[in-house]
Amino acid sequence: MNGMATTSARTTTPKRHPRSLPPMPEELPLPATFGDWYDTAATNLGVAEKRDSGARRMLAGAVMLAGVSAGAGLVAGPVAVLSGDGAPGETADVASLVIGPVLALGVLVWWFWYRRDWARVRRLRHAWSRSIRDPRVLALPARPHQGQGPDPEEQHDFRARERAALAPYPGLRSVGGVTGGLDAVRAGLYPIVFLAGLVGILATLGSDTADGEVSRALPLVPLVVTALWATTRAWQRVADSSALVALQADDRRRWAGWRVVRGVDHPAPATPWYRRLNWAVLPIALGALAVLVFRVGAGEMTGQAVVIGLALCVVPAAVVSVSFLVRSLGARSQGGTNGVGVQVSADDVPSLGPVSVTPGQGVLRAAADGMALDAGGSTVPVPAGSALVSGEPHAFATRRHWILLPDGSQVPLTCGAVRPLRELAQGAGLRVL
Repeated sequence: MNGMATTSARTTTPKRHPRSLPPMPEELPLPATFGDWYDTAATNLGVAEKRDSGARRMLAGAVMLAGVSAGAGLVAGPVAVLSGDGAPGETADVASLVIGPVLALGVLVWWFWYRRDWARVRRLRHAWSRSIRDPRVLALPARPHQGQGPDPEEQHDFRARERAALAPYPGLRSVGGVTGGLDAVRAGLYPIVFLAGLVGILATLGSDTADGEVSRALPLVPLVVTALWATTRAWQRVADSSALVALQADDRRRWAGWRVVRGVDHPAPATPWYRRLNWAVLPIALGALAVLVFRVGAGEMTGQAVVIGLALCVVPAAVVSVSFLVRSLGARSQGGTNGVGVQVSADDVPSLGPVSVTPGQGVLRAAADGMALDAGGSTVPVPAGSALVSGEPHAFATRRHWILLPDGSQVPLTCGAVRPLRELAQGAGLRVL
């Protein structure tokens, strides 16, 4: 949001055609209050969500798929005849050779015209969903709440950190947008459609004649290609939403810890070990295992196929686990004998104290009275009585942490060696939350 001026969002936002797209957040000046920015962001996010994930897109995709498949079906028979695979004496239908490609190309031209702004819509949705996280936005003055709808001051834990209680659902709530349910349906439906089309194409390999193979397989090719591309986009949406939820979960841990240090709140009770585990992949693993057991029971799979199937379930989890182990060992080796390697990151909230650390690689080590952070060519003392707050554990990303200094300053960092870091901080007299 470079170059934003301070003015009213309602008076500076230009009127746009209903079909036009909202501007990017950095194209608008900062308003007078945080609530004004929240209202603008919620409205623009709703427009971006409807254009990026509305049901109309699914209907348009179905129309495109039907038109292209129909064109491919018309041309499949004549192509088989021209290639010498038709019945004896059969001639190619010239009309089908002309109408088929024209129909398919015409539908594709319409489709690419229809989706011409989808790339910008995805960027808009990503940008506006995170727009209230900008430090300059979070530093805006508060707007008195009129009691209608959610209070914007409760939609980010930084804004609500001094209130009686943190809001249960932080984050930007769009106006007129879509829920995550439709994205979840896409992420589950499109892979099934892709597999169905792929199985249909493979089934044509058992056809008695080449003519039968071509005429059956060609109309399914657009289905497979479209479903594969749609699956990729659907999973990207889910991944983006999951990343935003992870940021909000880290916010909750960060500011809940800040409230405990400031005496505003009490520490949360320890979470049972089974609730700290990540069960996200369990349904997939159980489903794959059920398929394997069923196939083995029916005598349709060899031992080699069972090993390959189990490897498909185990290898991804093993790769993720090994990646965390490698990062943990790397952090330990960078810290030497009495420290841990960390990655200092730029803070995503306004500065709360006089101490700031240049983002980059650093080492957090034990010192005479607490710890010391060597980063950016300087050493920052972390005295005993400071606090270390750890964010939520994530399935793929390195865990985030924050050092809370007695003067109110905070140093955000990431570290793969979570247990050694927390043990080091606890041994140095820091409060670990």
